[in-house]
Amino acid sequence: MAPSKITAWKHLTTRTVYQNPWITVREDEVQLPSGHTTIYGVVSANRDFVGIVPLLDADTVLLIRQYRYIQGEVTWEIPTGGIEEGETPEQAAQRELREEIGYKAGQLKLVNIMRSNKAIMREVGYIFIAEKLSASPAPPDETEHIERVPVALREALAMVAGHEITDCVSIIGLLIAGHR
Repeated sequence: MAPSKITAWKHLTTRTVYQNPWITVREDEVQLPSGHTTIYGVVSANRDFVGIVPLLDADTVLLIRQYRYIQGEVTWEIPTGGIEEGETPEQAAQRELREEIGYKAGQLKLVNIMRSNKAIMREVGYIFIAEKLSASPAPPDETEHIERVPVALREALAMVAGHEITDCVSIIGLLIAGHR
C-alpha cells in the first residue's frame, strides 16, 4: 500500500473543560493543513477497557443484561469493564468475567483492538473470546445489577442483525466469535 499523503494537523493549545475519575473533556485549538485554525472537542477515558465473549461451549454465549443509565434502558451485552491501573488487558478480562458472570476463562484469546468513537473519544478496547469457563465468582461492582442469560451464538448474531444488541463492543465481539 502506498504511503499516505495526508498532512497531520498542528496542535496549538489545550484547555481542560471537565474532569472526573472516569473521563476528561478538553478543547484543543488546532491548525489544519490549509492554515485555518479551529477548535476540536476531545473526550478521553481515563482508562482503557476490555470486552469478553464468554463461550459456554462452541454454540452458546453467556450474555448479560443490565440497566444502562445513559441509554435509559436495559441492554443486552457481553461482559465489559475498565482496565485498572497496573492490570494487563488479560488480567482485566479475567476480573470482569469473575465479577459479571462468576466464571474465569481457561482459555482467553485477544481477537480485536478497537476504538469506540475515533472522532471524539480517546479510548482503546481489547476484545477477547473466553473459553473453557469454570466457576470463580467475585463480588460485582456496586453499580452493576446483572442478569446472566445463556444464548445460542446464532441467536445472539440474529439479535445483532435485529438491533437488539446495539453496543459496538458486543457487536464486534459476537461477529468475530460467529466467524471463527
